[in-house]
Amino acid sequence: MSISPKIDHYLQSHSIAFNTISHPPSHSSVQSAIAAQIPLSSVAKAVILKDDVDNYLMAIVPASSRLQMKQIREITDCHLKLASENELSHHFRDCQKGAIPPIGEAYEMDTIWDNKLSELPDVYLEAGDHETMIHLTKEAFQHILSNHPHDDLCVSPHKDKEDL
Repeated sequence: MSISPKIDHYLQSHSIAFNTISHPPSHSSVQSAIAAQIPLSSVAKAVILKDDVDNYLMAIVPASSRLQMKQIREITDCHLKLASENELSHHFRDCQKGAIPPIGEAYEMDTIWDNKLSELPDVYLEAGDHETMIHLTKEAFQHILSNHPHDDLCVSPHKDKEDL
């Protein structure tokens, strides 16, 4: 499959410079990072949420962190929950299960992103299949997200006792 047609069209039509990295098949963003020999903290992943009337929101977070649902609810002032696999397959027909590229605008989806992503010199994304990653510079990634809100959405999974 390689890169999702919608993502390819979005990147090309917005003149976003990118390259792709092929890697052995994987089943998650963590496995993709390992297979492509990319630091997990440099991988952005999409978490798709929805409200009670089926409005969807793509939260983009580092793959090394966990989305804090309480924080998302406070920021959006909305009760959101994870979208189901069936809903995801409907919205992301050009992607394999579990390989959603974190570019909500390409799928006409509202987007919010985590502040930690602005610190990365290079960002890697799932491309829509389980064998390809998209590589973007910091500037290219921030250009994609420039019109979308951001905040502290995550907690790192490995916290020291002093951080609790």
